Amino acid sequence: MRIPKVHEYRISKVKDKKEKLDYETIQVTLQPSEYIDNLGQFEDEKELHKFVVRTKYYIRKSYEYTKFIEFLKKFRGMYCCGVHPNITIWDKFSIEIHHTPLTMEDILYIVINKRMKRNESLKQTAIAKEVMQLHYLGLVGLYPLCDACHTYVHSENNDLFIPFDAIFGDPEAFFEIYSDFITSTMKVKFKNLQELNKGYSFIQNEVPEALIRKYILVQDEANTRVSTKKLQTFIKALEDG
Repeated sequence: MRIPKVHEYRISKVKDKKEKLDYETIQVTLQPSEYIDNLGQFEDEKELHKFVVRTKYYIRKSYEYTKFIEFLKKFRGMYCCGVHPNITIWDKFSIEIHHTPLTMEDILYIVINKRMKRNESLKQTAIAKEVMQLHYLGLVGLYPLCDACHTYVHSENNDLFIPFDAIFGDPEAFFEIYSDFITSTMKVKFKNLQELNKGYSFIQNEVPEALIRKYILVQDEANTRVSTKKLQTFIKALEDG
């Protein structure tokens, strides 16, 4: 921060420019103070959620995030929708990057929890910087979707399963590194997704294609669109013999 100049209070009135002036000087000692986190907002669930939402949009508007998304679309094949490959940025369609299997908010909650337990700064800029580092390190799962599909996966009716091998990044490595700071509920959710992914991989490798088409009907032309409910039902049927 900038240190302001010392204030000078003039006693006598200036009658002549050559007249010597008397001043009463107040000496101000300012020392840089470390940012004091507002811990209250992290203890209140509603306030914490508001902070997470604000931080999410703060990250998305940042220069680092904008350039990262441009890189993914130009050099990592995210120029088209993963569900509808014919929808591309080259045809002036909007392609959005979906965070999966953990959402941006999930990641923020985990990072904040880690910082609280380690007594690290909870300043918004510090949290945002760590989240962006995770993106650049490839520890965040990302998948391209058109705006319609992106809206759908965030709706209550979402039935789209995205296989882990179709995701850019390594969310499983992130989960392992931050395991001590992830809630039990989120761990169960992630474990269920891992089991579902194992079942999907088994179907891809072991079940004849004709059987998949006849009984599952979960694949599209790009082989990446899968119905979560149908996949769960089919895996259960396999386990039941």
